Amino acid sequence: MDLILNGEAKRLDTTDCANLAELVSMAENIDTDGEESVVVSVEVDGETLSPDDLGGLERHPLDGVDRVAIQRRPTRVVALSVLEQGADYCGRIAGAIDGCVGEFRSARSDRGNEILANVTDSLTVLTGITHSVASILANAAEDLAAVQGEIFPWLQELVEAQAQEDPLRIADLLEYEIKPRIENWGVVMRALAQPRDSAQGDVPLSS
Repeated sequence: MDLILNGEAKRLDTTDCANLAELVSMAENIDTDGEESVVVSVEVDGETLSPDDLGGLERHPLDGVDRVAIQRRPTRVVALSVLEQGADYCGRIAGAIDGCVGEFRSARSDRGNEILANVTDSLTVLTGITHSVASILANAAEDLAAVQGEIFPWLQELVEAQAQEDPLRIADLLEYEIKPRIENWGVVMRALAQPRDSAQGDVPLSS
């Protein structure tokens, strides 16, 4: 079997590997350069595995497989890339909030609540991204916790406004309190994603 690791052919005795999970584990033990890394893609005979397949490599036997290509990246580099994606995600949430505010201000609360439910789900995803990155990048944890903490009191007020069925209060909270903090969350994530030697000035925090 041909094994390609990060674009380079490797000589490994894979006869004891019963499945892809064991092969990937063996490959992870070589050429680490002392830096923790993570597998970002696996290709089997020219076919790239889906994210779901990557989570079940033990279900893929090696019988009949001629070529496996494994791509991995340093965990820190992946975390920085996730920060960039998180910053872009903040921009999309802010855009959705604009639409939500318009619905509430136009007395279309049903549609506004539909969009708001999606915004809330997106915030849950954003929080998960923040936690996962903070667990890897110790230097980013404090800044990420700060911007995340800034928004929570306003989310609580939003819940109260929803309970009171006050569309104008909901719109005001979204537009003037929550959206700016989401945008700042994105600014902080993008700043933290930059290499330390290229970042200029302090990372901005909400006031």
